[in-house]
Amino acid sequence: MSKDIAVVTGASGGIGRAIAKAIHEKSEGEMRLCLHYNGNEAKAKEVSAEIPESFVVKADLSSAAGRKTLLDAALKEGTPYVLVNNAGVDKPHEPALMITEGAFDALINTNLRSSVFLMKDFGNEMTRAGSGCIVNVSSVLARKALVGSALYRASKAALEEVTRQFAFELGPRGVRVNSVAPGFIETAMTAGIDDAMKEKIRAQIALGEFGVPEAVASAVCQLIENDYINGANIAVDGGMIL
Repeated sequence: MSKDIAVVTGASGGIGRAIAKAIHEKSEGEMRLCLHYNGNEAKAKEVSAEIPESFVVKADLSSAAGRKTLLDAALKEGTPYVLVNNAGVDKPHEPALMITEGAFDALINTNLRSSVFLMKDFGNEMTRAGSGCIVNVSSVLARKALVGSALYRASKAALEEVTRQFAFELGPRGVRVNSVAPGFIETAMTAGIDDAMKEKIRAQIALGEFGVPEAVASAVCQLIENDYINGANIAVDGGMIL
């Protein structure tokens, strides 16, 4: 990993935190971390305190103004080489016949729109520099049904297809674009699932357990480091989609 800027969105969450720390460790401190957050400033500052020379940026990525804030903050510090689109939401949970336009807007704007336009904005900077790597965080639910996840699934499935398209178009210009698809990972997001539902989910996982954020972070680092992986999606789900 070279000495440039690595941007991690949603860095105040469990997976984002693990990704940011892993990139710092793999780069042996040579890559500066731009840590994005929107809601939890205290958590973001905790992560920053653990990563020397990192800096935090607050922005609402569902808006063009928020995305510009993040891009400008990164450019002020150096040349973006890595973008990890990790920020996302999984609620509201609505059965297919009860989906609402409000839920559609919330899930699509955060999980798809923000990632697509950040890929465009940061991709332009990376192609000008002649190199870069983008990793999008999808989900096992892009390919597996779960009641209440219709819109979430749609947002992540679309993200995987757009990832492949960007990989096809940016690859010849020195920028690789890939994705990871976590399964059920032990984070604050999954902590709210009741015990009965957790048991049902575990029964569908070949390894029988939820994963840890570090497993996702390891896959992200693999995609950053291996310069011959482009347009790929790595499942980090314990075999849930087998």
